[in-house]
Amino acid sequence: MAEEATQPDAAVLEEALIEEELVEEIWIEEKPGYSLLARLGAEVVGTFILVLLGVGSALFMSIGNNGTLTVGLAFGVAVVIGATAFAHVSGAHFNPAVTLGMWLSGRFPARDAAPYVLAQLVGASLAGGALYAITTANPQIVDSVSAQGVLATGANMYGVGTPGQWGLAAALLVEAVATAIFVLAVLSATSVKAVKSLAPFVIGLAYAFIIVFAIPVTNGSLNPARSTGIALFAGTDPLSQLWVFWVAPLVGAAIIGLLYRAFGSEEDIEIVEVFEE
Repeated sequence: MAEEATQPDAAVLEEALIEEELVEEIWIEEKPGYSLLARLGAEVVGTFILVLLGVGSALFMSIGNNGTLTVGLAFGVAVVIGATAFAHVSGAHFNPAVTLGMWLSGRFPARDAAPYVLAQLVGASLAGGALYAITTANPQIVDSVSAQGVLATGANMYGVGTPGQWGLAAALLVEAVATAIFVLAVLSATSVKAVKSLAPFVIGLAYAFIIVFAIPVTNGSLNPARSTGIALFAGTDPLSQLWVFWVAPLVGAAIIGLLYRAFGSEEDIEIVEVFEE
């Protein structure tokens, strides 16, 4: 009887174990890595490279006798360069739509989403400013209006400002669907079950050919930061249509992010909440 009295009650033992777990904070799965500032710097530089090389090839393709495929490949190679250089630092989003998709899929903390988007906008705007400066250095460019006209050929628009002159409905549909496909490629290539070394090339190749698909309709965005960075230097028409290239890509990315969260692998979901005593 004395021995039975000393046996701990099962409920008491379970409560003690839970308290011990809380004290040890075993729910925290934050991993050591680069600081937020370093990651934001990577997003600035990576987005700068993407916009500079991709849009630059589009602006100057008539001079170099380049075609649409060359422009698409320029965007794709820029993604490969940026992802190879910075994926281990920031995850190499370079795109607010990718950041949104990663967050909604459970692969990215909400608290870092806004700083990432801001960094991407800074990088894209710096690239837009650099392309504007390069354009004005051409002796045939006589004033700011002419320079804005050149930049407008690489801006994202619909209607008369695009090669195919499709309307608003087509622009919204193409940008939403194209971005959804691209975000799906990103999420799949960066899954824990995927081969990490292939991710930059898979994502870059996917981006290249999706851009080729979208160029006739919208000049190919899939990226609100890219659209904003160029529109700031391309006059009033691209700015007036800029909302399309925020709404459509973000909607497409959100749909894929939520579907991936619902039906994707649970191993891809990262727990970043801190559960403390």
